[in-house]
Amino acid sequence: MITALWHKINSSLRNKLLLLTLAPLILTAIGFAMLSAYWTSSYTDRQLYMKVRADLSVAQGTLDIMQQVQLNTLTQLATSFEFRTNLQLGNQRDIQVQLMQTRKGRQLDFLRFLPTKLITDIKDPALAPLLPRLYQGEPLKGLTVLDKKMLDLINVDLEQQAQISLTKTPRALPSNRLIEDNAMLIRTLLPVNDESGLLIGILDAGRILNNTTQAVDTIRDLVYGPGTLPEGGIGTVTLFLDDVRISTNVPQNPDISDNKQMSLQERAIGTRVSAEVHQHVMTQGLTWIDRAFVVNDWYISAYKPLVDLNNQRIGMIYTGFNEAPFNTIYYKTLFESGSLIGLIMLISGFVILRHTRLLLRPLARIHSVVTAVRDDGSIHLRIGKLNTSDELVDLARQFDAMLDLLENREQLILQAHDQLEVTVEKRTRSLRNRTEALKQHIRLLKTTRKKLLANEKLAVLGELTAGIAHEINNPAAVILGNIDLLVAELGDAVEPAQEEIDMVIRQVYRIRSLINNLLQYSRPNHYVDNYQSYQINQVIDDTLLLVSHALDKQQVGIEKYYTASCPVQVNYQQVQQVLVNLIINASHALTEPGKIQLHTADWVDKEKEHDESKGEVRGDVKGEVKGEVKGVVIQIKDKGQGIKEEDLQHIFDPFFTTKKGGTGLGLSVSYGIIRRHGGDIKVSSIPGEGTVFSVYLLRQANLSEDSEVEAILDGLTSAQRINRRIPRSQAHAAQPS
Repeated sequence: MITALWHKINSSLRNKLLLLTLAPLILTAIGFAMLSAYWTSSYTDRQLYMKVRADLSVAQGTLDIMQQVQLNTLTQLATSFEFRTNLQLGNQRDIQVQLMQTRKGRQLDFLRFLPTKLITDIKDPALAPLLPRLYQGEPLKGLTVLDKKMLDLINVDLEQQAQISLTKTPRALPSNRLIEDNAMLIRTLLPVNDESGLLIGILDAGRILNNTTQAVDTIRDLVYGPGTLPEGGIGTVTLFLDDVRISTNVPQNPDISDNKQMSLQERAIGTRVSAEVHQHVMTQGLTWIDRAFVVNDWYISAYKPLVDLNNQRIGMIYTGFNEAPFNTIYYKTLFESGSLIGLIMLISGFVILRHTRLLLRPLARIHSVVTAVRDDGSIHLRIGKLNTSDELVDLARQFDAMLDLLENREQLILQAHDQLEVTVEKRTRSLRNRTEALKQHIRLLKTTRKKLLANEKLAVLGELTAGIAHEINNPAAVILGNIDLLVAELGDAVEPAQEEIDMVIRQVYRIRSLINNLLQYSRPNHYVDNYQSYQINQVIDDTLLLVSHALDKQQVGIEKYYTASCPVQVNYQQVQQVLVNLIINASHALTEPGKIQLHTADWVDKEKEHDESKGEVRGDVKGEVKGEVKGVVIQIKDKGQGIKEEDLQHIFDPFFTTKKGGTGLGLSVSYGIIRRHGGDIKVSSIPGEGTVFSVYLLRQANLSEDSEVEAILDGLTSAQRINRRIPRSQAHAAQPS
């Protein structure tokens, strides 16, 4: 059936025209409907999530204000004349009366004064880690969790006030608990000092949040006032202890349409958060901004972890509103848009069908003449005069002239095409030859540059180092031989001086090790192809022997932070050359005696971003990350004068230098060495604060040529392909006059 319908449409110009006319209109209508649905949904969701995120910020701010108010209360009490007088006189009874009055007046659940001699006797696990800060005079405010035992020690009535019966909740994590007897509270600790500044005690106050409504209702009334939600919308706020709702205005019954006058029993206290939210917020410590299932319905929700005074996650704060009213508005909008589009489609279809019939009458006459010309080959037929005044009249008039010119035009096009092909082929061949010659010159230049830089840098150093090594190794060998002879001659009599003799031997071996490292560094050409696996920490320590004299002379110290464990495949002497260059540059950047920091760590796949602006490599140097270890990263960090922003992009260019008497080759050579290993060098600098060079080396060296030159060759090849496609007219226009 579909095939027959398609054949009918395909065999009639009238049907084709109708299809081409109606199809765009139908597709436009469908696209408009889909875009309307998408825009409505996207805009609505974005606005809802923006609102709930702002609501969460207000809720957190309100909770912080409550903590600050409680701290202000204790501060006023501690600085009051009556309290200070009672402390000086030791009137414990008057102090307790004043504490009780303040507690009742400020609606605190407990308020006590802990003298210094009794603080350490209190077995409060939440208080113990905070004592050093309190002894330093720091007031503390925030949230904390107290268990049943500590509540009894403070006040026997607090345990019953905090106890919550747990309710089975859909989508929550499985649990066998029936009672929540821990309490979350706003706690404030204020050190009290005497007139000489010595600590004499601590004011300890707390307000339990379990089974309370004041905090969440205050936030709800502030965030979800009249007119902020559509009809039927319910704004809710909740405080969680772990995954248990301890204070909330989420209704227990989904049929409640107004949650402003609910009793404590009508609230969903004791219910638990869904498993996916608990995993995201409590386990991972992230903020949730999304729709979530809350007790018995879907809500647009925002959750944020709450931390105690010891910065441990103890619960969550939540704000949100039910999703149903917004869905109703969304579907209503879609229905109204669809109805309007449908009405427009009906009217447009009627107009198109009517005018298509009038349009096709002259086309039928033109079709009959064209068919006769095609079948009979006759060009003497004429369409004649048409009863229209549109483009069809001109089409009929030009039809005969078109037949006469058609063959001539086709011949001209073929000739022009052949000429263009010949011209393009000639220019392409010439460009290909020139490009190949340029490639050869670049390769030769690269080879010459590498040899020139290496020979210029190491020729004098190698000759001088070899002579020095020979002159030092001979006396060292004599010293070692005579020490052995001395030990043999003295026999047991050498025991009192054995420690000094061992120290002399160690220092002689240290001299020989230093000389060997210096020889290897000064003759890298002898080891160009010697790539082996090394522990980079040992390579750095050997390099520091080479530069220790220069650093000591400049009064520059080294701070080492080694965490790298992955071996890397490198040319030992070339990597030493890079490290010496970077360490010496870092010491020169210091305008006065100071320190250089050396960091090493394993280089892993990017699961965390590098923060180059702060001179740190997150996840590479300091953080623990998961992923495949690619190699190691070395950071050389100084707090010197830094590098100007306009110079930063040129520091690896050959012969560019800002140092008086510098050659401008050190960093260029270092960059080339590391790139040939398959690694990379990155730099970040803040003028006046310091510079960080980061060197990346692979576990398995990816031996490659100079990537910059290869990029030039690839660019020339790309240009060659583009020139093949240059039109003839543009080729002539590009030639110089």
